[in-house]
Amino acid sequence: MADLVVVGASLAGLRAVEAVRGDGFEGSVTLVGAEEHLPYDRPPLSKEHLARDEPGDSTYRAREKLDEIGVELVLGTPATALDVEARRVTVGDRELGYDALVIATGSDARRLPPSVAAPDLAGVVVLRTRAAAPPA
Repeated sequence: MADLVVVGASLAGLRAVEAVRGDGFEGSVTLVGAEEHLPYDRPPLSKEHLARDEPGDSTYRAREKLDEIGVELVLGTPATALDVEARRVTVGDRELGYDALVIATGSDARRLPPSVAAPDLAGVVVLRTRAAAPPA
């Protein structure tokens, strides 16, 4: 039986694991995410903050749903190395072997250089994670 590792526990990573299970894949499926949170919707981080609303639960799927389709979650530790010849991904002190690998790490916000991000932009923040979202 094959092993699938998906690195990136965002919407793309979630959709990948749901798709393979929906297509009848019976091997092991592991979803790796640097954040400790289940995959969640990022736009509400800024939209709800700007509206001064309390952030709601923007999680795409409950852990129980992922358990039901047989997805092992490895959250809170980023993947730090990839050995394509040995077919291994290093996550913390673990090495995960794979037969198939999906890299769904997304993008990172482009930050302005310090010369531009001077006092003119006081209060401007980059919101890519729940941890970066300022309290409302």
